[in-house]
Amino acid sequence: MARFRFFSCVGSGTEGVEADQAEFQHNVANVRVFKPKELIVATDAFDPGRDLGEETFGRVYKGILEDGQEVAVKFYDQADLWAEVRKYSCIEHPNLVKMIGYCDKGNDHIIVYEFMPLRSLNLHLHVINLVFYVVDLKPGKKPLEWKTRMKIAEGVAKALEYLHDQKDPPIIYGGWKETGILLDENYNPKLSDFGCAKHGPTGDYSTLFSELRYGYTAGFDICTTGTLTLKSDIYSFGIVLLELISGRKAFGITKTHKEHFIHAWVRPLLSDSEKFPEIADPLMKGQYPCRGLVQALDLVKMCVQEEPHKRPHIAEVVTTLSSLISQIYEESESTT
Repeated sequence: MARFRFFSCVGSGTEGVEADQAEFQHNVANVRVFKPKELIVATDAFDPGRDLGEETFGRVYKGILEDGQEVAVKFYDQADLWAEVRKYSCIEHPNLVKMIGYCDKGNDHIIVYEFMPLRSLNLHLHVINLVFYVVDLKPGKKPLEWKTRMKIAEGVAKALEYLHDQKDPPIIYGGWKETGILLDENYNPKLSDFGCAKHGPTGDYSTLFSELRYGYTAGFDICTTGTLTLKSDIYSFGIVLLELISGRKAFGITKTHKEHFIHAWVRPLLSDSEKFPEIADPLMKGQYPCRGLVQALDLVKMCVQEEPHKRPHIAEVVTTLSSLISQIYEESESTT
């Protein structure tokens, strides 16, 4: 029986462990170590006005360092802090949130990340509530344009491509949730919160399923195998792409107060291309290329197939999205 282990830089075998531990020590040595006082000053003594909310593991505050750099300051339990520092010491990509440094002094267990000024993707797609059918934004917010939505999808896919294809062994992200995709000032997306990211044993790259991400995980993966794999990430990405296209939540409550999942809503519509416009976010008011919508929804169909082996490889997903974005659409292709 294969032994499953949490995502870390530690390999197998004595030599592998020693080499990876040495690499970890080297990487951590290049990470800034903050003093508690520095973070107290940066956050105005953790002023409630700097509170960005509660996330996995702990509360997050906005801070401004002495050099003027804006940062996100996140609290952890000590064990979780070192697990997270170890994870971030292994990864670096433009579409992954960057760790600036950490503080582990007394009762202060904190990681400092780059600040993402546009916050989480969900704030730009819909209002924050559990109602599934609501497709609306806070007053004053403009709906995302089609090209921006596809640019965000491409960035997320590139982050997965890095984790799946450029790390050895591959890394399963697994941390899919509404607030897990953050945006910089130019709407470039970055995956955050690696609390669920894991390696699996060489060969199948699977990991024990530990936390249900409502709406983002295929029922087949949970009920049939009890594990998450790289193809589970592909399914989850398909749901994110569908959220971007439709503006709807992955999971929510209907008008009749029943649980509803986006994949259940969209499946009958995906079987008939003439119904594709019904899937598009009404806030776009038809301002999207018909051909692009068809191509994007065809990709969704591929990603959310129940049987994992039928889902595409992440490189294929990236290629499809890059091609879709690079196409020049005529005004006549819009639905209006």
